[in-house]
Formats: sequence, structure tokens, C-alpha cells
Amino acid sequence: MCVGAAETGDRAMKLRWRIAWLLSYPWVKILLCLRVEGREYFKKVDNKSGMIVAANHTSNFDPLILGWAIGREIYFLAKEELFNYRPFAWLIRSWNTLPVARGGFDIGAIKRCSQLLRRGKILVLFPEGTRSKTGELNRFKPGAALLALLNQVPVVPCHISGMSRSIVAYWVDRDLVRLGFRRKPIGCSSIRVRFGQPILPEGFVRNRNGYAQLTAVIETRVRELID
Repeated sequence: MCVGAAETGDRAMKLRWRIAWLLSYPWVKILLCLRVEGREYFKKVDNKSGMIVAANHTSNFDPLILGWAIGREIYFLAKEELFNYRPFAWLIRSWNTLPVARGGFDIGAIKRCSQLLRRGKILVLFPEGTRSKTGELNRFKPGAALLALLNQVPVVPCHISGMSRSIVAYWVDRDLVRLGFRRKPIGCSSIRVRFGQPILPEGFVRNRNGYAQLTAVIETRVRELID
């Protein structure tokens, strides 16, 4: 795709994303009792710079919640098996979801993510690698740190609380409901999204040790956002 076509597509997507956000966000705040803290941190980063949001993961609904919480166009990764179902694959691709292979090193996904970050996009990653059944934070994997250092972009730590106790988790995480990890709530259980100060890539070496060190910092900063 040529640069001009890419820029035209970016503008169209941003407009569609903005309209969808404006129409839906007021209802989400009321119906899901959504509270957002730290959105101002996104304004402190150069708008031309890509960035990574590293968040905990407790529900299949987390990407949508983060889309409303951030208030800007964002991109996600999802396991490639989801793209085998054509109508659903078209839907998630239309809203900036990229396929990634599970259980291995997906060089194609790394290249696609790097291209987005170099174009100044926001990439949402869940460093735990999968949903936490209990809602407790699991150990982080180095993918977010690797992308941050390869592309020299900041990482915004994020913690979502209350999702595992919400009605939407009861609706969309049916596998965890069957296992007894999700129960139907009584009343409106508040969902809170907290963003922390961006972690800059400077000072970390681009090697295995550097990835591990930055991963540890990201995990610590996300834990500090827990209630």
C-alpha cells in the first residue's frame, strides 16, 4: 500500500473510531459503571510517537473496555484461530485486530506491530499472555518489552479492576462461568481502568537481559496500580 493510501485509510479509520466512541462512551459509563483514571498520560507523549499499553487481562471484553477508556484509536492482537471464522474475522479486522500465533515466536506479528508503532499508533498488549481465571495478576511475558525496545516507544502501564465481577464478564466469558470463576453479579459492579505514567525505553539494552529488565519494570508498575 502506498503512503498516500495508508494515510487516507488512517484518517477514515480515526473518524469512524471517534464517531463510535462518542456515541457509545456515555452509555458505557452509565451501564457498566466505568471509571477511568490517568487518561492524561496519553497527552504527555508526542502524538507522532507510537506507544504500547500494557494491561492485565481477565476477560474477553477487555479490548473493548480499553477502547472506551483510552478514547483514541487503538490496535490489538488476538489468537489466529479466531480469524478462521469469516464473519467474525471480518468484524475484528475492521476494528484493528491483528492475528498472532500462540505458543511460539511469531516474527510476522512482531513485524506488523512494529509497522504500526512506527506509524504512531497505539498498540494494546496483554503481557500475561492469556486471561487470568481468578482475576489475580500473573507473571508477565517479554513481548511488550521487546517491541518497546525494538521500536523505542514508551509503555503505558494499565490495570483493569472489577471486570471479572462484572455482568459483561458473565456474558462473554462463558468458559470461565462453566468452570466457576465467573458468577452473575447482583447490581452494577464498577469497572475501573487506571493508567500509569509512561515507561520510557531509554536506559534498557536491546538484548535478552534488557527485555527481562523492562518486563519486570512494566509488571511492577501495573501491580502498583492495583487497588
